[in-house]
Amino acid sequence: MGKLGCFVFAVSLLASTVSAGTEAPVGLALEIDNGKGVPLKVKADQAFYINQIDIRAHLKATRDEGIAGLSKRGMFANLPWTGANMEQEFVDQPNPDGSYTRRRFYSGAEWMRQPASFTVTPVDAKGKAVAPAVTVDVGLVKGAPNRETMFINRFRAIQWVSDCKSMSDCNKARKFEEEALIELRNSRHPEQTLRLPAGTAALQLRWSLRPSVTYAIPVQLVDKPEFSYGYKIAIEALTPPGADGSYAPGTAITFQLSQLDGTGKRLHPAGSLPTYNDFRAGRAPAGLQYYRGFDEPAAAWYRRKHRERMLMAQIIGPADALQPIRSLVQLEDFLGKNVTQNVGKPERDGLYAEFQLFPPSNDLFGGAFDPRHTGWAAPVSDKFTFHVPDNARPGTYLVTVKGRRVYLGEDIPGSQTIEILVGTTQRGEPRLTVTNCANCHKDGGELATLLHGNGNLAACNACHSPLSFEPDNEAYVRIHFIHSRSERFSAPLNQCSACHRDGASIQRTSKAACLSCHRSYPASHVQKFGPVRSIYVGGGNESFDRCGESCHTTHKGSGL
Repeated sequence: MGKLGCFVFAVSLLASTVSAGTEAPVGLALEIDNGKGVPLKVKADQAFYINQIDIRAHLKATRDEGIAGLSKRGMFANLPWTGANMEQEFVDQPNPDGSYTRRRFYSGAEWMRQPASFTVTPVDAKGKAVAPAVTVDVGLVKGAPNRETMFINRFRAIQWVSDCKSMSDCNKARKFEEEALIELRNSRHPEQTLRLPAGTAALQLRWSLRPSVTYAIPVQLVDKPEFSYGYKIAIEALTPPGADGSYAPGTAITFQLSQLDGTGKRLHPAGSLPTYNDFRAGRAPAGLQYYRGFDEPAAAWYRRKHRERMLMAQIIGPADALQPIRSLVQLEDFLGKNVTQNVGKPERDGLYAEFQLFPPSNDLFGGAFDPRHTGWAAPVSDKFTFHVPDNARPGTYLVTVKGRRVYLGEDIPGSQTIEILVGTTQRGEPRLTVTNCANCHKDGGELATLLHGNGNLAACNACHSPLSFEPDNEAYVRIHFIHSRSERFSAPLNQCSACHRDGASIQRTSKAACLSCHRSYPASHVQKFGPVRSIYVGGGNESFDRCGESCHTTHKGSGL
């Protein structure tokens, strides 16, 4: 390029930077599936940064070869797969034909640990660059703790077998699938922007571990989209409180949620939401999301929880009595006539908690079990009613709605929490068992930007109660499991004070509390409590029962 060309390019780049400064850049989500880019529509003349990259390769097999096929075929072939660690977990519910599904999760292979980078370049129809590229760096490097572009960097492989005779017998299984996954999300450097000028036909992605191969993500520029980027949730209490501003115990309180874009424009008509069939058929043009687990299963830490995309509301309180809920919610509770799930009862759990899915669980999950999927066609209201019990303790109660929006290349979570008073006019402060999250969750990893976009630690436990068919849904189980395996968590695992507030918060001993972090326990415990058969909670439904009152009341090295 001559001097004039260099000057023109520099001026163009400077103009792009100045223009980008007049509007907030939007996080862009990219996806590659079996070597092919998933097409994107994006707003024209918009500044972007790369906020999410999902890459998946998958293949079928008829015999148990672990994940050997991935090393021979597809976009992960010929990479160094040595050193992989494996954990195994069955899906708790049987398949419709009575068989069972086993998952083997692999991590730590050599290629997964290597520093690498992904370069994203806007190109025209001939593959020629039309704008400067941006680079996403991955891989922890000693001496360069801030090297990684994304806060979340996960590299996995999974072997699925879907026709096991039982949860202990896969000897005659023939339905195997192997998949490799890369999950990068939550950019720590949104200032690294790119713009897609007119003539952009694709984003070209190049991975430094396979530098000779490029992957094209087709792009369509949209001049005047109907909605803006961004995602907000609003909650309004339609049932008025008493004259003193509080609700009496025993009151049924109706709320209404509204989902809005970044400018405040409604994303659905007041009073209704899209049906589940509309969502599945792509007839929700504003990008509102519902549960996707029927088509894309998720697994905590190992597989795409950010793509589950549940829309959900909860109430929990009183705030000064917050604690994990340990009573199991059964699958039958999701299939009956109840629209909401009462998961926390004062006489049993020391607090009241209730949640509702959208669409309601009896339509959402009931529709899945119905061959005609009748519930998926049912109208969905944006109103929901929680039923404060007669014995609810006086105090402050938190009402939260969380959801996700995927629109014109942006995949973004959102949540909102409001407070109501029950049986009192005095606001109470939340009492939390953990308080130090912000020590690590910063620089792009703030809780307000992660999975649910919820930075309020008091507004978690109703939705994250233990489910008989998904025991790792419980709040402390998931937190223990993820942090015990994350290289980003640098404190010693036995140092409970790194997260916990005080010694009282670690007194209740259960298999779920211990084995969501520890991977084994002594032979004496195996004899008394059974072998470890779940990587998440240790055992079955009994895992949430308290083992005893006197053992493990202290934890060596806890700092509490």
